[in-house]
Amino acid sequence: MKRFLIFLLLFITCGGEGSTSEVRESTEEETSTTTVEDTKTNTEKKDLQEVSQDNEVVKALKEASEEAKKCINDKWPNGVETVLGGHTPGENEMGLIYECLDSSGDKNFEMEKQGRDEEWRGMWEGKCEGTGPVMFNNSPMKIEDINFLMPYGQIVGGHITPIDHMYFYSLKGSGGREAYEVLAIQDAFIFNIETREIGVESQQKQEADYRLDMVHTCTFGSYFDLVTKLSPELEKKWKENRNQNGDFTGAYVKAGEVIGYVGEQSLDFGVYNYSNPLNFINPEAYESVEPWKIYTDDPFLYFADDVRENLLKKMMRGSEPRIGRINYDVDGTLSGNWFEVGTNFYEGIDRSKYWDGHFSLSLNDIDPNYWQIGIGFLEVYENTFIIQGNPIPLEVKVGSGKQIYELVTFRMFVENNPGKDWFREPHEEGDTLSIGLGNVVGYVMLELIDTQLLQLEVFLNTKKELIKDFTDQSRTYER
Repeated sequence: MKRFLIFLLLFITCGGEGSTSEVRESTEEETSTTTVEDTKTNTEKKDLQEVSQDNEVVKALKEASEEAKKCINDKWPNGVETVLGGHTPGENEMGLIYECLDSSGDKNFEMEKQGRDEEWRGMWEGKCEGTGPVMFNNSPMKIEDINFLMPYGQIVGGHITPIDHMYFYSLKGSGGREAYEVLAIQDAFIFNIETREIGVESQQKQEADYRLDMVHTCTFGSYFDLVTKLSPELEKKWKENRNQNGDFTGAYVKAGEVIGYVGEQSLDFGVYNYSNPLNFINPEAYESVEPWKIYTDDPFLYFADDVRENLLKKMMRGSEPRIGRINYDVDGTLSGNWFEVGTNFYEGIDRSKYWDGHFSLSLNDIDPNYWQIGIGFLEVYENTFIIQGNPIPLEVKVGSGKQIYELVTFRMFVENNPGKDWFREPHEEGDTLSIGLGNVVGYVMLELIDTQLLQLEVFLNTKKELIKDFTDQSRTYER
């Protein structure tokens, strides 16, 4: 799909990559021998690129609607005039410009949104049949190989917005990383296979694992991630089915076929109904990185009865819906996903820590009686808490004023056997998790400034009575 030049230049300047997945990372250190002429040529190319970028930004601002210009100037006083006067925008400023152009209804950007969606679907168009959902013939793994399942909707580590896939966990098997078979749940066209050799959160080199995206009809698909090895048959197709540019052109698999292996880590699994998007307030916020997210669907709707029954026995969430949920956006309230102003929404500025500008308030994935919070700029794995305080996020409106909530650590335990090491011991029928609250480690102050704009500040290791107002450490977030 041809991308519009303006978007490309803005996107590149913001530090983005032409990837549709967070797992596309560099796998090797590149080495090269650079001559003086090479350096000169590269410098000239860079200068030309910067001139071209400047010209396109100026052109975009000259042609922008008054609404877009007002949006920019509201967030960056005299920003439009500053750029038109010759200033070269920095990364955050470019992100802000893009957001305002994107949200203003500008025709070029509306067309680009459509183009991004078409580009994703174009990876399988012409190679699929039919429309609508299908039933799944079998489980992604043999039932006896599964220890337990975790639902959609967790927030943990780099996943600050509720996770759009479930997890299949097994006990340590004798085959190590290749202990268990991964099976095609139904006939499918695998249109994308990606390799990850750099950990997303650790940024450290690791043994390779694979992401597999597939469709079962032209509007209904699924995916596996953290597959530790491809089956010999699929690996052969992956290496041989290439176009003249060396890009993978896809491969067909049959229901029940072994397509890979997994062991010593979870298997990620998600289902996506491209005819039925979820009601996110700003679905375009996810398109450049995870275009599938807004189409997330409940896989338990499509498994055969016996398979569904056996899988639900392994599910650690006892509340309905058993799969959990990922969309908590409610306009005019605190509830849902938020992105720091100027950080390019879901994609972020720094792809190695794209979640830094993310923030979310959702019901806990295990016990929806609790509200959980994810704060991307805090230390990874120390950025998720249960919040305590009133009113609940759904009841906070514009004009409600500043709200202070306790940030509480928590643990998960088996409800009918609290002392069980549920993550490592064999699952027993009836095992479901509950939430146990820990210590108050700080507070978060939030104020809904406008229906889609809020101010946030985190206060760690302090007393509530010492918190009087926002400081210069506060941050502003939008939908």
